[in-house]
Amino acid sequence: MKIRLKDIAEEVGVSIAAVSQVLNDKPIRISEKKKRLIKQLAKENNYSPNIAAKSLVLNKTNTIGLVIPDINNPFFAQLAKVLEDQLRKIGYLLILVNSDDHFAAEKELIQLLIDRNVDGLLLALSSESYTYEEELKEFLSSISVPLVLVDRGLDNFPVGQVFYNNRQGGYLATMELINNGHQNIGIMMNPDKNINCIYRYQGYLDALKEAQLPQQESWRVVTKFQFEDAYDKADQLLNNQAITGIVAGNDLIALGIMKRAKKLGINIPEEMSIVGYDNLILNDLLEVPLTSVEQDVTVLGEKAVASLLSAMKEQAPRYLQLTPKIVRKKSVGKRLESKIE
Repeated sequence: MKIRLKDIAEEVGVSIAAVSQVLNDKPIRISEKKKRLIKQLAKENNYSPNIAAKSLVLNKTNTIGLVIPDINNPFFAQLAKVLEDQLRKIGYLLILVNSDDHFAAEKELIQLLIDRNVDGLLLALSSESYTYEEELKEFLSSISVPLVLVDRGLDNFPVGQVFYNNRQGGYLATMELINNGHQNIGIMMNPDKNINCIYRYQGYLDALKEAQLPQQESWRVVTKFQFEDAYDKADQLLNNQAITGIVAGNDLIALGIMKRAKKLGINIPEEMSIVGYDNLILNDLLEVPLTSVEQDVTVLGEKAVASLLSAMKEQAPRYLQLTPKIVRKKSVGKRLESKIE
């Protein structure tokens, strides 16, 4: 039978409160002999505290909730692991839930985590939530626990936010193609609904404008952050005789394009160059390793945890915009001129 504080107290001949204070290394006026006996009995009987009872007393559960859009996306899976590792080191348990990129599910999951008395929340917003921005802001403003937005930010909203500069990332991806001689550059992402894609698309346009290069509506294909959807829609760019390079909204989109290109007999990078986004570990395992914009997930996770800890201490919200970088591999080839001017 599991030993209780009451059992130890009766064995030593002290109060339950005294046993609790000794086991928590709190100062108390009892003999050193009794202190040693209390700790010896606890150790010999594998005593562990009642977490629920302790939480009620301290009004703290040492749990953090994490809501992500899609656990199947390797970027979010890696982010969740980094956050879990960081929090475990400082004594917190991470509870991970997946919104499937839907706003209604996101709200429901956040409320479930709050009902379980998490000490704080880390939230990577769903793409769909931006369609309901005013409702989203109203809902998040009503949350009673410290909150930090991670990876996907929210303009003009006063909570902790940690994310990468997506506009700069889109610019870097496009300039990588331009600097290798590409003039007609397509893009595949969802710049209408996803906040990160909105800024990545703006960065794409910034680069084209700076280089005085053309941009056509038919060179933009809207797709989900998914391999399958990108594969199904890739023909719209791959069969366009003008395009020589493609900027992908993330690496899963890039992988879908690359697989479809292989099916069509289009060689990468000789006939089509591609730049991804996220620099996933699996990129190095591809037949043609993917050039990609890197968002260092370890740094993102560390900064998000630090921001949440500050929020839990009721300090001012931290708004951090991190800097991405291009990682060059083999999916971009040099081209002296575009196929069609």
